[in-house]
This record gives sequence, structure tokens and C-alpha cells, in this order.
Amino acid sequence: MRAMIIGGDKVETTRRALQASGYADVLHWSGRKRSDLTREFPSRVAHMVIILDYVNHNLAKRMRLIARERQISVAYVGRK
Repeated sequence: MRAMIIGGDKVETTRRALQASGYADVLHWSGRKRSDLTREFPSRVAHMVIILDYVNHNLAKRMRLIARERQISVAYVGRK
């Protein structure tokens, strides 16, 4: 299974937690680049973690819509 982290600078703790939960492949988008809005969404993503304090509103909205279309579970995380 594949998981995706969107936002955040230091995501190793979150990455390890996802790998411990059974996600073999964990992708990370920083959410700070303008190109992240138009980037092609990877295939086979089963879970998405959005770190809200580090993502602009447009990217968070786009990820929410993609998750709804593809029936991907989403976890929204604050600054922790």
C-alpha cells in the first residue's frame, strides 16, 4: 500500500508511523512549491495525511477533492 504526506518540513516521525501501520511506500510533497498544485497525483495511494499548517488553501482543497473522487482516506493534522 502507498501513503502520501502533504505539507510539513520534517516528516520522518509521520513517515515511520505510517510504515509501522503497514504502508510500504510513503510519498511526501512539501506543499510549499507552486508546482505542487499542478503536479500529477500518483497512483495507488490508499491514505493521505495533510499537515495543515504547512499547506496553502488551494492545495488542501485540491487534495480533498482528489481524495473524495478516488475514495482515499484522509487524516488532517495540526502542528504536532
